[in-house]
Amino acid sequence: MRTNRTVGIIIAGALAATMVTATPALAEEGTSSYGEEDQAVASALGNLGEGLLQHPVGSQSPAQDNANPVMSDGYLDVIIPANARDGVSMTVGEFSLGISLPNAATSAPASTLENGAVAFASGGESSNAVVPTEGGVRLLSVIENELASESYAYGLSIPAGHRLVATDEGGAQIIDAQGVTKVVFEPAWARDANGEGVPTHYIVEGTTLTQIVEHQELSDVAYPVVADPLPLVVIVVTTIAMIVVAAAVLGVATWIVVSWWNTCRAMGKYPELSTKNGFTARCVR
Repeated sequence: MRTNRTVGIIIAGALAATMVTATPALAEEGTSSYGEEDQAVASALGNLGEGLLQHPVGSQSPAQDNANPVMSDGYLDVIIPANARDGVSMTVGEFSLGISLPNAATSAPASTLENGAVAFASGGESSNAVVPTEGGVRLLSVIENELASESYAYGLSIPAGHRLVATDEGGAQIIDAQGVTKVVFEPAWARDANGEGVPTHYIVEGTTLTQIVEHQELSDVAYPVVADPLPLVVIVVTTIAMIVVAAAVLGVATWIVVSWWNTCRAMGKYPELSTKNGFTARCVR
């Protein structure tokens, strides 16, 4: 039985937790008509700097159905589907979030690349990549040329009573019926093949978060362009019993969580812990 706890997820960095590596299941060379496009996705991911893309934890086998998680550590479950139409799902404690992938209807079945990423080639101008990391998973759109769309919609499946709203900083957040923030999407980023930034922003419509990547009018953009909203775990520790749970989920030493608990409680607040920029903590009410 899992301990009840307050959990939020920030979409802006790699989801943080210690993961159990799944059995490798590499796609055989030449078995897919999308093989060249799969390799183009792998090349695009390889162009990203160390600060933008964590190393995959190893080749992962996409789920053949949504019954069993591809990655699980007892606190956090991540499912990478075999079919892009099924979307990616994550569960942290009692909180679950489903994210549909852009252009899923025209995507090929999942192909596990040698670098550990799972590619959903489109046969067109853009593809999806799902990258399992030590802490969870990253979702990326790989824009292959100037004919590709500038709009990439991520539909969110969120619990009843929750809403997706825009933030003043250019991101978005999911809040519950009491107005408590559960999920935060930080401002989006996009980089071309030379590592240069490409103008990008979010549009919020209902429970759909759309990333707009303004690449078509640029004269000096180097394709492919990689655009990325990505997940981090944030936990607000409200009881002593949650200290061990938070340490396990975030992959940090228990004494660190204890230290923040003591500091924040002395101020009449609670520690909010996340894996943003490696590890971030602050005291909140």
